[in-house]
Amino acid sequence: MTIIHLPPHAESTDSFPAQASIGQPGTGSRAGDSSKPAAGLSRRTALASLAMLPVALPAAAAATVDPIFAAIDAHRQAHAVHLAAIDEAARLEDLTGENWGDITEQPCQDENDAFDVLLRATATTVPGLLAKLTYLRAIAEGKEAWMLDEREGSALHLIVSFAESLQNIGVMA
Repeated sequence: MTIIHLPPHAESTDSFPAQASIGQPGTGSRAGDSSKPAAGLSRRTALASLAMLPVALPAAAAATVDPIFAAIDAHRQAHAVHLAAIDEAARLEDLTGENWGDITEQPCQDENDAFDVLLRATATTVPGLLAKLTYLRAIAEGKEAWMLDEREGSALHLIVSFAESLQNIGVMA
C-alpha cells in the first residue's frame, strides 16, 4: 500500500505564517492586514486605472512594432555599408594607384533607396515619430545634411509623412 502525502490544506489566509513585504523589515504582520485603505487609492481610482488597460496595453505593444524603427535601422545599416565601401575604395586606390570608385556605386544606391523609404515612411506611434525626428535632425546637423538639402522632393515627402504620422497617432483628424 502506497501512502500519498498531500500538501496541507489551507482553510484561510491565517493558515500561512505572516511574512514581511519584499524589501521591508519583518514586522510580524502582512502588508495587506491593515484595515485602512491604501493612501490615495480609492475603489474609483482603481477601477478607472483598470478601465485604461485596454487603451494602454495596445499602445504600449504598438511601440515595439512601429515600422519607422525598421526604416531607420535599414538606412543606418545602408549608410554604414556605403561608408565602408568608400573607405575600401580609398584603401585600394592608395594601394594600387587605380580608381576603385565603382565599388561604391551599389552601396550608394542602396543607401539612397533606404533614405527615400525613410523620408516617405510614416510613424504609427509617438515614440516612432520622435525617433524619426531625432534621426533626421542628427542627419541635418551632421556631415550628411546634403541628403536633406539637395534631394529633390525631400521637403514634400517629409511634410506628407509627418502629416500622416500625426494622423496615425491620433493627433490630427
